[in-house]
Parts: sequence; structure tokens; C-alpha cells
Amino acid sequence: MKKLLIAAALSLALFTPAKAQMQIGIPVQPMGYCQIAAAALSSAVGWSSCISASFTGTCSGTTLTASAVTGDISVGWPLSGTGILTGTYVLSQGTGTGGAGTYTTSQACTSSSNSLTTIGPPNNATFVLLQADTQTIHWRDDGGAPTTALGIGLLQTQGAFVYSGTVRNLQFIDVTAGGILNASFYKSP
Repeated sequence: MKKLLIAAALSLALFTPAKAQMQIGIPVQPMGYCQIAAAALSSAVGWSSCISASFTGTCSGTTLTASAVTGDISVGWPLSGTGILTGTYVLSQGTGTGGAGTYTTSQACTSSSNSLTTIGPPNNATFVLLQADTQTIHWRDDGGAPTTALGIGLLQTQGAFVYSGTVRNLQFIDVTAGGILNASFYKSP
């Protein structure tokens, strides 16, 4: 019942987390946003195409210093790039609050002025608000890859859809070339 209430409130909230919090009376923590571009959706893709930030990063132990940031570096987002071990994510903010500054990583890294990215989904995301833009997007969460003919359709004409299953299992493809997928991630207490 709690998930149903959250889903209904978020659908009504139209991408506004603060409004969603007021409507359901339960704290909902936004965890970031990404967009999967049309070029990536021409074949079945998972979250590796969901980049929330690109930046230059240098590590000293678990302290990451970010500069030249495009996008938003958010807590919980996995890191990718040279000198970053698989499974490393942004643990907390230091002087950085989404842009240039310092962050603490979940494990030591050895990046030295390398191009890094934060890729989705963030750790601990319990649900994601999905919206198809331009074209219909097919998705699957059962480990199989969607195709232009197989999968659950997310129509570009429908409102945002709240998915609350295992977020990491989702894969996407556009039905017709040119689809774009918007994703906003949230967690509930």
C-alpha cells in the first residue's frame, strides 16, 4: 500500500520531489537525474548509458577532487573511469555540492586528472520515475533484453511512470529511432 501511495503521489507531482513529499507526508529523497540519449537507445541498453555527471577527477585515497563538472555529482552514484575500481560510488559530499569540489568515495581510487563519470542507477534507489520523450521506449526487468517488438511499452504520450522493482535490472530500447528516456531516482526511508 505504501508503494502504491508513493507511486500515485509521484505521478501527480509531475517530477517535483518537494511536492511529492507534501502530498504523501512521507519523506522522499531525490537521488539525481539522467537522460539516455537517442543514439544509446538504438540497441538494448542498461544504466551504463545513464550519465548524471562528467568531470575531471583526481583521487587521494578516498578523497575525490572534481573539476570541470558537467551535470550533477550526487551521493550514491557509481563512478566510472580510469583509476576507479568497479563498485566505487560517491559516499558523501565534502566541499562539492554537485559541482566542483571534494567528495568521499566508497573505496580508494587512483585517478589523476582523468575523465570520470557518474553512471546510474544510484545505490539505494528504491524507485525511478521514467518518461519517454519523442518515441515509445520498450523496457524489461527480467534479465532479458527488450527489442523493438518485445518489452513493456512506455509511450511518449503518457505521463511519467514510477518503477519500484529492482531498478538495476531495467534495460531499454526505443521502438522507433530517436527516442529519449528521462529518469529521476528516489529513495524512501
